[in-house]
Amino acid sequence: MRCDVLGNLYITRYGKGTVVKVSPQGKILEEVILKGKKPSNIAFGGTDGRSVFVTLQDRGYIETFRVSHPGRAFVEQKKPK
Repeated sequence: MRCDVLGNLYITRYGKGTVVKVSPQGKILEEVILKGKKPSNIAFGGTDGRSVFVTLQDRGYIETFRVSHPGRAFVEQKKPK
């Protein structure tokens, strides 16, 4: 699981082959269908933090898709200390 800067949670659904986006209030906002059925990890990255990378255990590769807001951890890492 990972969250974006708005607090939405992105959850990989192992066996279903999707990533579900859930609001801080628990409402399902979106479900992204993947090519494989066994997503095992998820991370935000790219130059703007809006690319999502999902590892697929059954397919042996990483699938990507774009989102409207960057990941929270991505933004936190970019802040000057």
